[in-house]
Amino acid sequence: MLSKLECIILGHLVRTPMAGYDLHKWLNQEGPFFGYSPQPSQIYRQLNKCLEKGWVDLVIDQRTTGPDAKVYRLTDAGVATFKEWALSPHEPTVRPLDSDFQMRFLLTGILGPEVALRILTTELDYRRTQHQVKAYSDDVNPDDAAIAVDPAWHKELVRLGRERSYLLGTTYLTWLELTHARLTEQIADFNTAGSGPAREIA
Repeated sequence: MLSKLECIILGHLVRTPMAGYDLHKWLNQEGPFFGYSPQPSQIYRQLNKCLEKGWVDLVIDQRTTGPDAKVYRLTDAGVATFKEWALSPHEPTVRPLDSDFQMRFLLTGILGPEVALRILTTELDYRRTQHQVKAYSDDVNPDDAAIAVDPAWHKELVRLGRERSYLLGTTYLTWLELTHARLTEQIADFNTAGSGPAREIA
């Protein structure tokens, strides 16, 4: 099973070769969207492990300004490892706004709208079911509480929390529904026109 950093590195290098320094700069900007902001030492350590596993090789980029850079690019084995992860089943997490889906959708979706739709459909089905689950209870017995609790305030507090959960869940579910419809339409258009970019996903 790949670590999150391995997924991110393979998923980005499949797009373009990159030096470790440039990869770190990219992760500083995009990492928070993936729920991950590693230190430079972690990135270089992981790149060395990818070298040992044969997933990447490197070339020396002689630069006119500054020191030469080691540029990492995926090998055939690295591409195969990325595809194996990209095409494996998506397993939604309990938290609706967890970054795992965002990372997987953006990084593996490069293989084509069919792959993106497959991941999104799994997420959508899970969130539809989750959205029907009753929120936590607002029942409280002041006599059992370890501190003084105002039952009326507790009920209001729970209501506010439910409203937040409902609005966040509804907004996310709406985005999933709209994106599902958009991807489905795009795939149908590609199939009808017989055009569009060639996509090798197997």
